[in-house]
Amino acid sequence: MLAAHIAAGSLPRGLHTLDLSRNNIGSIEGLRELTRLRVLSLSYNRIARIGHGLSSCTAIRELYLAGNKISDVEGLHRLLKLAVLDVSFNRITTSKGLGQLVANYNSLRALNILGNPVQANVGEETLRKTVSGLLPQLEYLNKQAVKPLRAREVAKDSVAKAALGNSRWSSRRRASSRRSSLSPGSSSKRAGSSSRSRSKSSSRVQSSSVTRR
Repeated sequence: MLAAHIAAGSLPRGLHTLDLSRNNIGSIEGLRELTRLRVLSLSYNRIARIGHGLSSCTAIRELYLAGNKISDVEGLHRLLKLAVLDVSFNRITTSKGLGQLVANYNSLRALNILGNPVQANVGEETLRKTVSGLLPQLEYLNKQAVKPLRAREVAKDSVAKAALGNSRWSSRRRASSRRSSLSPGSSSKRAGSSSRSRSKSSSRVQSSSVTRR
């Protein structure tokens, strides 16, 4: 199957939330114009490198890149507001592949690197120490609190909910998955309902936005 790419100018520039997961996307260069994005999911695509694709998206706070082909996190150094990053189940083999996250040391609070070869290559404890050294503000690593927190604190913390998979974003994704499994035609209904109920500040990918190469 040919990889898809995002056509420049095909998405509204005012988007705050965007879900492009599971679209067979190989290139993300077409996202540069979305300077107001705060939450972006590109999970389970065919992305091998981030490059300059997100260089102008400096407002992003949550970025989900699970299940791609990424071997290092270059290209995120300009995302100085990034608080939640999920690069689980990619191809990061060494701690050096995480080195550029030092640019996000002051903002990044939750990091998920589960399912990468680096876990076995370096060892869990060594990896935890390395990441903690790079990111002294980190509160959640691989869906676990770096320091014990009370349940009450987690319930009030939006970053905690995102890190632990309990955010409104995650809940919406789970609910969508359940609906799609109940009815074969629910996907199109969901897209129609979403476009009516959401404001222009959020969007799910449409066929005109992604083209096949």
